[in-house]
Amino acid sequence: MTKPAGYLPYQPQLRPVAWGPDIWTINGPEINYALGGASIPCPTRMTVVRLRDSGLWVHSPVCLTPEVTAQMAEIGPVAFVLAPNAFHYSSFSDWAQAFPDAVLYTAPGLDAKIAPRSFEVLSEHLMASWRAEIDLHVFELGHFTEAVFFHRVSRTLIVTDLMQNFEAGRVRNPLVRFLLFAGGATGPNGRASIEIRLAARHHRAALRRGVDQMIAWQPASVILSHGKCYRTDAAAEIERAFRWIG
Repeated sequence: MTKPAGYLPYQPQLRPVAWGPDIWTINGPEINYALGGASIPCPTRMTVVRLRDSGLWVHSPVCLTPEVTAQMAEIGPVAFVLAPNAFHYSSFSDWAQAFPDAVLYTAPGLDAKIAPRSFEVLSEHLMASWRAEIDLHVFELGHFTEAVFFHRVSRTLIVTDLMQNFEAGRVRNPLVRFLLFAGGATGPNGRASIEIRLAARHHRAALRRGVDQMIAWQPASVILSHGKCYRTDAAAEIERAFRWIG
């Protein structure tokens, strides 16, 4: 018998869902990470942007199945695949192998964790054709680094772990639900996980600069890799999620 998911999954699973003009999300299966001795079920989500030349820009890819491969082909050719921080790489090598012509980008620190193949490191000075359509800011917070992105056409901010919005009602285990609440990652007041907040405590100025940049982009919505996304009031949600930095 299949073990029930620890977090009620977002539907549909492993199928593109239109978010806005030339941008889709794909809900993936949950993964688990350790927190305080407990195993935390974590829903996953990737983002796909179709660029003006029809090439696809793939952010934080979820598990690759034949169905997902076929769905990508219907939207366009996969041109770029990105691992936006050092935690989001579990399916990266599979995508790199399946799409050998795609250009790969990773956050700093992933060199030893992915299959050997040339890739570029995400940075503020990165020269890439997709930057004409997608803005980039890299948060460098000590041992944690994450790149966030802004898709101009749809005015969508794309965030991986810096903002999380777990829905308590989807968490089956009461203890896990409490740990997520205590860690500040449950909605409607979701924010960064406690591990990331601890990593950022000595880098508040850099974090504040990044938050100001996200707000300056004037996003209309926010796609999150974990939890419920924000369709409206993006700037207010960003300010609220980072109120703890002062």
